[in-house]
Amino acid sequence: MAEGKQKRLVVVAVDASQYSKDAWEWGVDNIFQPNDLVHVIHVYDKPRFSFGQYLTQNYKKLLEMSAEYEKEVTEISHKIGAELIAKAKAKGCKAEYVSKVLEVDEDDPKEMIVKYVAKNKAAMVVVGTRGAGAMGRAFHGSVSDFLVHSCHCPVVVVKH
Repeated sequence: MAEGKQKRLVVVAVDASQYSKDAWEWGVDNIFQPNDLVHVIHVYDKPRFSFGQYLTQNYKKLLEMSAEYEKEVTEISHKIGAELIAKAKAKGCKAEYVSKVLEVDEDDPKEMIVKYVAKNKAAMVVVGTRGAGAMGRAFHGSVSDFLVHSCHCPVVVVKH
């Protein structure tokens, strides 16, 4: 790599599903290069409480529950990232890896991924797909479909 040249940033959006693990493995086998910087990101939605819950339940207890949830999700997310990175290194993939956990505030998780990709000027995104089909996408939405249409860079969707 020429001196001063930036590393190619590849963002891999993951969750705890086998689809994400498959997409990661495919990225390790087919995309990641020794001079790449690979960000493994997991986006989670904060628990939201209704106005009625604030009125009928102990506000302090709701805050404690929310903090405990966030702590648990962050720990699980870092564990998933660490396991994926360890598997890539065990296969001899010499890219540089960073694991990130992103907390959703007002945006939808898929919108957070698009913003992260744009802010960090990613060269590529890798994501798995559940293979839900047209009806599933219509009712539940599709993160991979949204990323394909919203990201500024190429998006590789790995089918299961």
